[in-house]
Amino acid sequence: MSFLFQAGGVDLPSPVSITINNELIWSSDTGRTQSGKMAGSVVAEKKNISVKWGILTEAQLTKIKKNLPHGFFKIKLMDLTLTVYRGTIGSDLLGDPGDGIVRYKSASVDLIER
Repeated sequence: MSFLFQAGGVDLPSPVSITINNELIWSSDTGRTQSGKMAGSVVAEKKNISVKWGILTEAQLTKIKKNLPHGFFKIKLMDLTLTVYRGTIGSDLLGDPGDGIVRYKSASVDLIER
């Protein structure tokens, strides 16, 4: 069964792992007072999504890179639709096992909600 993951309306290869963290965004005046007490307030909660793929062909990795562009873009992940930006797309080259198709052992990226 494939896992629904789209970027810009394009289906991407199914990831092997997705970690979703709900990060708190604190006000700009957040910090410690002279007495050591924490001061500030939460102004928003945003998702930080870590996506990992297993073995990919070069064509699949190219599709991922093409559809996770620079700047802000929309993704659909199961029932979530978010506007995100991405971190570095990392990949681990496996090579050509002799069939003329270059493969990657893994790939990963962090997607941060706008």
